[in-house]
Amino acid sequence: MKKFLKWTGIVFLLMLCLTAVFALLGKNETLSLVICNVDLTRISDGKYVGVYDNYRFTNKVEVTVLNHEIINIHPLKIQDGRQNLVNNLTETILEEQRSDIDAISGATASSNGFLKAVEEALKNGVNKP
Repeated sequence: MKKFLKWTGIVFLLMLCLTAVFALLGKNETLSLVICNVDLTRISDGKYVGVYDNYRFTNKVEVTVLNHEIINIHPLKIQDGRQNLVNNLTETILEEQRSDIDAISGATASSNGFLKAVEEALKNGVNKP
């Protein structure tokens, strides 16, 4: 019985360590992202998909542009439990018409992952000279 409890404890600690490692993967890189604004006057009307792929901070969005304005941001893949964050960021982007808005305090990494996906979507719509 003591061996069983010992091994159960070891397995539990290993699982706990793996969970902690997975939770931290990609965090530093995502925290240090620089979000750039994209010139909307260079973007044709249409829907553009953008992805930021970094472990648990992965986001995928579809951004709709009409008459050089962002009219909709549809999240295709976001972090679990981050719908309110995404709604707040989307509202601010639509109001300010730019992707380089301030991250939400206390959720900087999650904010940056979403904002980078929006930036990438807008970059995909830029007219090439």
